[in-house]
Parts: sequence; C-alpha cells; structure tokens
Amino acid sequence: MSIKIYPVSERFDPVKPVSEKMIATDNLVVVHFYLKEGQKIPLHASKSDVFVTVLKGKGKFYYGSENSYEALETGESLYYQPEEPHGFEAEEDMIVQAIISPNPQKKITL
Repeated sequence: MSIKIYPVSERFDPVKPVSEKMIATDNLVVVHFYLKEGQKIPLHASKSDVFVTVLKGKGKFYYGSENSYEALETGESLYYQPEEPHGFEAEEDMIVQAIISPNPQKKITL
C-alpha cells in the first residue's frame, strides 16, 4: 500500500512552530515542521536516524550545539546520526520534512 503525503499545505502559526505527523509506522515517522521567520526547534537528541529536507524557505540546522550549523534552503537535506543533538531555526518562513527511522515511539522486540 502506498500513501501520498503531498501536496504540502502551509500550517504556520505566528506564535510557535507547528509540527504535523504525516505518517508513522514501526519503521519510520515522517513529520512536517512549519516555522515562521525567527522560530526555532531547540536542540534535542533522538535514538533514531534523522534525515531533514527543506521543502520551502531557508534556515540554520544545528548539530552538536548552536555554534555548529549548516545553512540549508529549499531542496537541501541534512542527516543526523542517532543521539546527535540537533535543532533548527528559520531565517525565513520554512517548511521542513523530517524522516525519523526507526520510529522512536515504537518498541523494537528482538
């Protein structure tokens, strides 16, 4: 079964960033983040791999600390390793897609 997650609808909030879970399985989660210029997702870490792509706009994508970052714009991506502190800040209105694998909310049994 396939699931279409586009087109992206803009869900900006003037007060705080908005996140929207597009799909979640045991293997991955796809989340869209909507940030107005100046809004930020603070540094945090995940036990999963995280792959982010800027769908619209541009911003700073932090890794390790807010002193280390990559500037990304529409169409560019960045990969974060598990447990790597990461976050991002919009330099203009920005939509970011994050693919997180495995789903950190699911228990994996071996």
